[in-house]
Amino acid sequence: MGRRGLAAGLALLLVMAGGYAWLKAPYANEPARAVARDFLQLLQADRFEQAHALTLGADGLTGRNASELREMARRQLCTREALALVWLHPPQSNGNRLRRWLRNQELEVPSINVRFEGACLISVELRRDGQGLWRVFNFQSTAG
Repeated sequence: MGRRGLAAGLALLLVMAGGYAWLKAPYANEPARAVARDFLQLLQADRFEQAHALTLGADGLTGRNASELREMARRQLCTREALALVWLHPPQSNGNRLRRWLRNQELEVPSINVRFEGACLISVELRRDGQGLWRVFNFQSTAG
């Protein structure tokens, strides 16, 4: 085997290793994360009208309007300090999404829980609306 064959074999090995790593890597689902993060930031800033616009409204457990959301936030929002995203559940890998795409199945799971931590733990449950956008279905402070 000459230098070209060795280089081609090494390049193929690197591509295969990179592909395997990508398949196993967790899918970040940035759209869902962004909605959950924005929702909590709006609640912490007392911007309930804008926060309510990110919910499923009457179809969720966040109240039918901004004033009902305000009451729920008063009970559930346990801090005004910055919160760090801890995890998404259920976890999904890039490989799982590729497999679902190849089988012509829906890529997104029907519901995602996003957990944040800081002075307390807060869980935000997201579901998709009729247009396929992630919306807040429920949120609550949780035990650690």
